[in-house]
Amino acid sequence: MTRIYLVRHGETVWNRDRRLQGILDVGLNEVGIRQGRRIAKRFSSLWTLKVYTSPLRRALHTATLLQSHVRDCPVIVEPRLREIDHGAWTSLTMDRITRDFPEEFERWQLRPDRVRPRGGESLQEAYSRASGFLHDFTKTSTGSDVLIVCHGVINALLVCAALGAPLGKLWDFPQPNAHVTVLRVDGRKVVGIKG
Repeated sequence: MTRIYLVRHGETVWNRDRRLQGILDVGLNEVGIRQGRRIAKRFSSLWTLKVYTSPLRRALHTATLLQSHVRDCPVIVEPRLREIDHGAWTSLTMDRITRDFPEEFERWQLRPDRVRPRGGESLQEAYSRASGFLHDFTKTSTGSDVLIVCHGVINALLVCAALGAPLGKLWDFPQPNAHVTVLRVDGRKVVGIKG
């Protein structure tokens, strides 16, 4: 039985300010670094652990903090794990998005699978690349545990993919900063989830 640990990166200043980062490369703040160190200590009892990470700095920094606590911990950058591109919403606070894009944002909260922010990526596009990574990983899995460090929307989409849940259920799987979700994989099939 393989375990896939889905970890959302530590906090950034923009997370604290409730500002959408999307594909912008925002680094961890001090809270996020402490969160990353706590995650690393949590996994320090594992002798080996393969880590896949988004190329964005906040996820990559969280992932590399593991290397100081786990004996054999290669970190592999996987572009398909980058966060969804929020388009015109990128860099805006949630309050500003609610004010400037009220109808779109309401639909995003109720039916995220039916909204594509102007200039951004659809949920289906983000799902296709993230679930493609998960499919490729489970197809070639060697039975070793793996940790995936990425982002709130992408982690929730990976959970949807693992469970076969529709994209409209995205918000049923909240992913706060430094949250860990555990998927248990038997062969090529996810048989359990925790978190």
